Amino acid sequence: MNKKIIRTMKIPVEKKKWDESYNVKTVSAKLSHLDFVKFKTHCDQKGLTPSKEIKKLIENEIKSPIPINLAGRNFFVYNKYKDNFSWKVVLDNGLRIDIEDDLPAEYVSQLFDSLKQAVDERNTYIKKEKDGVAISSKLVRKGL
Repeated sequence: MNKKIIRTMKIPVEKKKWDESYNVKTVSAKLSHLDFVKFKTHCDQKGLTPSKEIKKLIENEIKSPIPINLAGRNFFVYNKYKDNFSWKVVLDNGLRIDIEDDLPAEYVSQLFDSLKQAVDERNTYIKKEKDGVAISSKLVRKGL
């Protein structure tokens, strides 16, 4: 009895990539070694893998994106019992954000002096007098 060995050729089957099979995409970023170590430590403390933490951060940003430009007003409130200040921002849409509730009086005083100096320097630079506002240099060139 003669045995015949028959060889068959397999037809190549194109395998789908994992990403395509599950309809997902991969996100990556290049970090310095120091930033990577800090991020890995952060993830370890939270008990998450870096991949899961990145996914969570992206999902949170998509669900509640922070607008690039917001308009509102700053308010500093003095607390006479603690002799400190609170810094609050009220956005034009009515949302109130508490920035800090325990600013030392010396800090606010130094901040005020620094802001006053910077604003005075700006006003001198733009030649601001009285209650005027900055205007386009195009208007100045047209003879205003």
